[in-house]
Amino acid sequence: MNARTTLAALAAITAGSITILAGCDTTAAPYGGRLDPVQPYPKISQPQGLYELIAFSEPTVTPGVGDQPLHVVTACRSTQDGITRVQYQYEWFDEAGRPAGESGWKYVVIPARTQVFMEANALTTKAKDWRLTVRPAS
Repeated sequence: MNARTTLAALAAITAGSITILAGCDTTAAPYGGRLDPVQPYPKISQPQGLYELIAFSEPTVTPGVGDQPLHVVTACRSTQDGITRVQYQYEWFDEAGRPAGESGWKYVVIPARTQVFMEANALTTKAKDWRLTVRPAS
């Protein structure tokens, strides 16, 4: 084998090795974020299991003024003959939509076909918006 043939063979081996190694790349690109089709996000959310058991009335919202924070009261009624036990939590958001705290989970028993009131004050006077999440109590 002469020098020219040897050089051509080495070049072919090197090119083939690079192609094979490039195909073995195990670093996959991340998936792009999927946009939430639920826009705007609901003010009150609950799991499907509670949907048939409780119903909500229009909330009463008292905007924060001065040193008084935002206050929300949401009436909730059992639509069944049995007792419903739930937990609820308000989330607070500033005027730009950024999280501004949570009320913490609270426990409430809703007697059969009876209305109860879920309420909380925002933790800061910067809170301008809210959401309520309700879940079954364990």
